[in-house]
Amino acid sequence: MSARRIDALVAEIGSTTTVVSAFDGLSGFPETEPTLLAQGMAPTSVAAGDVGVGLVQARAALEAQTGPLEPGVTLATSSAAGGLRMTVHGLTERMTARAAREAALGAGAVVTLTTAGVLRERDVRAIHEARPALIFLAGGVEGGDTETVLANVRALATLPIRPAVIFGGNSAVADEARTALEDAGFRVYVTPNVYPAVDELAVEPARRIIHDAFEEHITRAPGMERVAEFVRGRILPTPGAVLLAAEALAEAVGDLVVVDVGGATTDVHSVTAGSPELAQRATEPQPRAKRTVEGDLGTYVSARTTASLLPEAERPDPLPPAIPGSGAEIAAAAALARIATRTALERHAGRLAHLYTPRGRQTVVRGRDLSACRLVIGTGGGLVRLPGGEDALRGGLAREGDERLLPPADARVALDRDYVFACCGALLAAFDPEAVVALMLASTGLSA
Repeated sequence: MSARRIDALVAEIGSTTTVVSAFDGLSGFPETEPTLLAQGMAPTSVAAGDVGVGLVQARAALEAQTGPLEPGVTLATSSAAGGLRMTVHGLTERMTARAAREAALGAGAVVTLTTAGVLRERDVRAIHEARPALIFLAGGVEGGDTETVLANVRALATLPIRPAVIFGGNSAVADEARTALEDAGFRVYVTPNVYPAVDELAVEPARRIIHDAFEEHITRAPGMERVAEFVRGRILPTPGAVLLAAEALAEAVGDLVVVDVGGATTDVHSVTAGSPELAQRATEPQPRAKRTVEGDLGTYVSARTTASLLPEAERPDPLPPAIPGSGAEIAAAAALARIATRTALERHAGRLAHLYTPRGRQTVVRGRDLSACRLVIGTGGGLVRLPGGEDALRGGLAREGDERLLPPADARVALDRDYVFACCGALLAAFDPEAVVALMLASTGLSA
């Protein structure tokens, strides 16, 4: 049987499952309609030391439905093998270190350590123990401090390991920092300063550099080598791909929040500048596109800590398996997804705070303002593959009297029913963004 030519295959390699999706109609848009043809799924085979096993099985499950396929491009996103592990180091906790962390999380990283100020010997030991794939070194606004950054360069040179380093600090010392780190045996990427001036974030260029570095790293990670054999295009961190998709969709439908409940983590992605009424009260700058990750919230790997957030009488016993099958297992996983959604949204959102000054009480905004987000979308297996996903999202909306800046109580909720948001983030690099947005609109039942 001859293979059918299609536009793209995209593999999403998660912590528990690998899904391969087939797409067509993208390259001919708008004359042709972008379409998800079919999906195949298999358990992720990290434990076997080779995710290629699960990848081959997922593609076989796909082609059992469609027949042999010949894609124009093959792409992948991954959160397996520990995801993109990073440590972040800046000058001050509330400024450059936070800006670098925003860039790392927005790119889809798992940030395992954040430090501020001069790296001490104990910090260097902590970096070594964290075994990051990437180190993000920031520090100093443009024209500001240089000595702390250079001291941290010297400290990193004493590490027994050699992860790649991204420099995103004061450009006045970028060349000196790069040379010193390269002389010490590090691979170095330089990106514009993530905190160029007080109260100014510039994280988007750093996100792109992190994606480039991830592609180089992931194909060398233990068990991930065969991904490169499958892919003829980009490999992105799955959370970074979801945020790219959310940004593209927001251009079409306005400010939004995307909640991704998985087996190991729950990620919240928001694209918003906040409400104009509250913007003047903000105490710290926020990126337009932001991601937070909750490593203790999930339906399988993190099930025990997630269950502890439920009232004792509602805690599932036993906890559900990675892929629930029976009615009791499905109900247990759905209960975990509901509390994970609510908790992750509350942690992502900022809140109103009241300060008492010589001029009287003043109300300020601390953290992320989601009050202008009138659309909340659920993706990930915990919301899309289990019953009650829309109700779980509604449970995370603002309640009367709550000073958290959550999406409003009358916000619209929708599900990524075709489970394509991560795929769409990868597809943006290869096809017309409007065609990719059409896939997301179809999946969620929305219109532009």
